[in-house]
Amino acid sequence: MKTLIILVTFNGYKMTKDCLDVLVKLPHDQWKIAVADNASSDGTPQKIAEDFPQVTVYPLAQNKGFGFANNEAFRQSLQNEEFDYVCFLNNDTIPSVNALETLRTEAKNSKAIFAPLVKNPDGSVQRTDYRFLSHGEFFLNAFRTVRGADKHLHGTAKAVDNSHFLLNDWINAVCWFMPAQTFKEVGMFDEHIFMYYEDQDFAYRASQLGYRFLLNSHAQIVHLGGGSAKNVLSRSLQHDSSQLYFYRKHFGFFGALLSRSFRFVRSLLRIGMLLPFCILKKSARDNAKIHAALLLFSLGFKGFKK
Repeated sequence: MKTLIILVTFNGYKMTKDCLDVLVKLPHDQWKIAVADNASSDGTPQKIAEDFPQVTVYPLAQNKGFGFANNEAFRQSLQNEEFDYVCFLNNDTIPSVNALETLRTEAKNSKAIFAPLVKNPDGSVQRTDYRFLSHGEFFLNAFRTVRGADKHLHGTAKAVDNSHFLLNDWINAVCWFMPAQTFKEVGMFDEHIFMYYEDQDFAYRASQLGYRFLLNSHAQIVHLGGGSAKNVLSRSLQHDSSQLYFYRKHFGFFGALLSRSFRFVRSLLRIGMLLPFCILKKSARDNAKIHAALLLFSLGFKGFKK
């Protein structure tokens, strides 16, 4: 059995190094590590090649997003050899050899996509499992606080036959482990999505083909949390743009209208809640400005500086 592990980098060599320090301990004859670099400006691909000669680096000429980079590393790796499994792993994680080997062992002959239990640096559990919300539930989340919306998004993961596996509709791509054929069958990542929703889009397509997402509580990794965008407004605009694409792609005109309506109501309510505090708190003013930009974006106005 041979497994391909793919990391995507965009600057941030230090955290990538910490991740690779663990990965290179895996048996080289069974595991291949590939890094797709999204045109880093801090010398990340050169440093990886120098410090980790056993790692294959694919330096991309431009940053076309998380999904494209993963796909490209997968395509180029398979030009030279075949792999039984592929693991997509965030570079801002501290994995463990035991966790990865456990995921591979239990991925055999199963129509499922596996993920480890993810923890924060302080040891607390980081929820990475989610539900596919109905259209009504999705829209109602616009009226909820961030914490309340998250509660509905996550729901409650269910134990599978009283085992150490937890089942939910989908799990985000901090770490995914699956047969390489599964990734091909589902259709890889949608390269029209630059960032955010690429994993939900893949998960939705996978669920349509009968795949389940299973979280293995006996396999654990730490997720440090990196941040791939320049600022909060940039991340928020990118998130909302990807959400609109996802809903339009899968639910047509109604989906686009639903996404725009959700984002308009959400930002309008957030602005209303922030206004009383804007006189005294700079943070409230900053957040109100962000939601003002998002509100205009929901109405189709573009041209914001990301």
